[in-house]
Amino acid sequence: MILFMVAFFVCCKDKTGLSFNNKSKEDGIENIDQNQPRIVFSKLSHSFGKIDKTTSDSILFDFTFTNIGLNPLIIKKVDVSCGCLSASYSNYPIKKDSIGFIRVIVNPKLLNGSFNKRVFVTSNSENEVDLLKIKGTVY
Repeated sequence: MILFMVAFFVCCKDKTGLSFNNKSKEDGIENIDQNQPRIVFSKLSHSFGKIDKTTSDSILFDFTFTNIGLNPLIIKKVDVSCGCLSASYSNYPIKKDSIGFIRVIVNPKLLNGSFNKRVFVTSNSENEVDLLKIKGTVY
């Protein structure tokens, strides 16, 4: 009988339509902080297409992002997946609705054929780490 009542309370909804599992801050369980910075990239991947190794010393692309959270967004670090890449970024707090960048530089002299690389962006955003992708073909 007790097991049946526990299952009933977990599965059923109250009169307001909210499940008994949905707790508020008043119930002692924290909800997601609406003030937390939130990074939103304009695009998460970029293709350089075909790159001539003999004419290109380096090529770059800027991934732009916006902080849609209330508190300032801080990029803590940017890691690249190989030595053929380097990255720089907005190293100042990005306020609400402001734009920042992650600049990825590719050295095609260190690549042959198709490449598909990753850039890891660590910040104080709700995701903590965001993944950016770049690809192309060096000939």
